[in-house]
Amino acid sequence: MNRWLIVIFASLAGLIGFANPVQAAAPERILLVYDSENIQADGQYQIDSLSRILASLHIAVQRENMSAYRSGTLTDQRFSGVITMVNWHQSRLTNAQFLRDRTAFTGKKLHIGQNLTAAEQAALGAGQILTHQQYTLQDTASGARQLLPFMSGQWSLFPATGERIGTLQQQGTDRQYAFGTIRGNQAYLPTYSASGLTNVLSTRLLAQFFAGRAAEQNPVLVLTGVTPVSNLPLLRRTTAFLRQQGIPFTVSATMTALNPELPEHSAYLRALAQVQLDGGVIFWQVPEVYDPTAQTAAILRQQFNAQLGEAIKEMVYPVGISAPGYWQFDRTFRQSLTPADQTVLLPDPRNYDLRRYAPTTTAAPLPQAFAALAWAEENTMTGVEALQFAAPTALTIALPTTTKNFQALRRQVRRWPQQTWRALGEDPVARQLQGARHTVAITAGQYTVDGQEAVLGQRVVPHAQAKRTATAASQVNAFTRWQGTVLLIFIIIALAILTAFLLYGRRIYRNQFRRKGPKP
Repeated sequence: MNRWLIVIFASLAGLIGFANPVQAAAPERILLVYDSENIQADGQYQIDSLSRILASLHIAVQRENMSAYRSGTLTDQRFSGVITMVNWHQSRLTNAQFLRDRTAFTGKKLHIGQNLTAAEQAALGAGQILTHQQYTLQDTASGARQLLPFMSGQWSLFPATGERIGTLQQQGTDRQYAFGTIRGNQAYLPTYSASGLTNVLSTRLLAQFFAGRAAEQNPVLVLTGVTPVSNLPLLRRTTAFLRQQGIPFTVSATMTALNPELPEHSAYLRALAQVQLDGGVIFWQVPEVYDPTAQTAAILRQQFNAQLGEAIKEMVYPVGISAPGYWQFDRTFRQSLTPADQTVLLPDPRNYDLRRYAPTTTAAPLPQAFAALAWAEENTMTGVEALQFAAPTALTIALPTTTKNFQALRRQVRRWPQQTWRALGEDPVARQLQGARHTVAITAGQYTVDGQEAVLGQRVVPHAQAKRTATAASQVNAFTRWQGTVLLIFIIIALAILTAFLLYGRRIYRNQFRRKGPKP
């Protein structure tokens, strides 16, 4: 009897276990506190770059200005880590409430920039404060080197021992210091940059310290600036050149659904279809929004669905979205990122004001995000033949607008002959872009549209849509069209009558001046 009871209880326990499967681990949550945006020195773009790297590491980030920090935010909201970013060291801005909470916080703590507190200095170990120096940044793992700008402020530097990321060699001496320092749950970076070796090593420290991994991976090449008004012959030459070089690439393309009857519309989509035949993968580039309103989210959704439908008609199959980083921090814009399994987060634009309608300080992780860097800005490094990053990264290059720009692109490609690229089209994991009526997916090079296999260069017959029932709006539209037709006929008849009267009146008028009777 007891044995049967044990069997019954074991079965019930098994059923309970199946009914409550183990949930995936929640993503890390990081609080990023910065002293100032420092707009005069373009410091806001440093914050954007750091936020996009955290997103690529699948880390949820909440950004707070230090002056707006409220007591208990760090200790009460279950953050796993905190980043203190000194973006304007001359201001020496502090917040006693934040410093007190940071000291009491037991999670991971990273300080970026100058002005280390005494408590941070003590936690990181014995170091030196140096000023007015210039350093060469080195990565012993890859052999990469980069000469950093002259440093006029004070840097707290620590010995190049223990757990470190990269080394700083003081110019004119053989003294070396750690660039990135990790001591238990404390970490430190003396400076940060959105490009170059500084960015590569900073990304590695972020991945190792917060995500627990620092495996290097190849970047994705992304061609940006592709729009309906682009130079399509140069687009064709560019993608053909990349195909000849054996380089897999992605194109961030602005789509369109306006005036589909125009030949320019079809020509643009045919050019994008040829991009796919050259081995390119298409990402839908979000439009530029200058003045968002309450209707912006609905308008963006409507445009996306219409543009996706028009693209599919012309055998163009976008499988991802590219958007500026600030779209993560607006609830209205973020809705436009949800249809995609993979997103390229581009740097915030500099040609217009970043106006938000529903701003938020928190950005939840996207399924797969790539932090974008300008490929040309990586040319400052020497001693390395191929770039690799510790987080999903996209190296961008603008579509050439002139033959001279095209030659510059060729030189950039040949400058890195050993560079290996990640091919998104060959990813064995299924990735999809889902619209209201259509879903485009790609798995190991095979496209599907609404579940049907799609062959590049061949049209896909979409599933038959259910017949739409007549609505009050459609009936009103039909009645309006009927009224317009009747009005047009009436106007034509009236014009004909007026023309007849005009001709008859002209004849009468002329007859008044004709001489009557026989001619002399």
